[in-house]
Amino acid sequence: MTITGDLDADGQDLVLTRTLAAPRDRIWAHLSTSALLETWFGTFEGDPGSGQVQVTMTAEPGDSSAVEYTIHACEQGALLTVSSAMGEDTWCLSVELADAGGAEASDSAGAPDRGDAADGAVTVVSLRHHAVPADMVQHIGPGWEWYLDRLTGAVTGGEIPGMDVWDSRYMTLAEDYARLTR
Repeated sequence: MTITGDLDADGQDLVLTRTLAAPRDRIWAHLSTSALLETWFGTFEGDPGSGQVQVTMTAEPGDSSAVEYTIHACEQGALLTVSSAMGEDTWCLSVELADAGGAEASDSAGAPDRGDAADGAVTVVSLRHHAVPADMVQHIGPGWEWYLDRLTGAVTGGEIPGMDVWDSRYMTLAEDYARLTR
């Protein structure tokens, strides 16, 4: 498995992409509907229209408590930007959806994503972790690879990787992510 992320031109943001054989509205539903978000990430409570929701991550082991997420941008079917306190840090994340325009859909390893894009819709999903600390890229990159593979599986009906493959499939990417900061 090779990494799908890279630092942007300024070296500040970590950007990972997936190309899915699925329409943007289906992917958007997995970002904005709590029951579908739960299939790959977690749940949320509250009114997104208020600009804040409480998110409980359910994909990782252990007890999770709800964390407040602030919604900075929400353009249905196109862009979601949120931030949340993670310990002493604040994480700002954006997910952008764009029509692929003829690109072939693939998963993170370059294999077909097994989607059912009978309508021919192919969407590029770009996750941007804004201002990622350089010393955390090697830890954060593999985590977002895992979550994006989970999103891909949830949207397309493919594999949704669990923690059983975390060490063997995702932590092996840590050194490649560390090299991005050298």
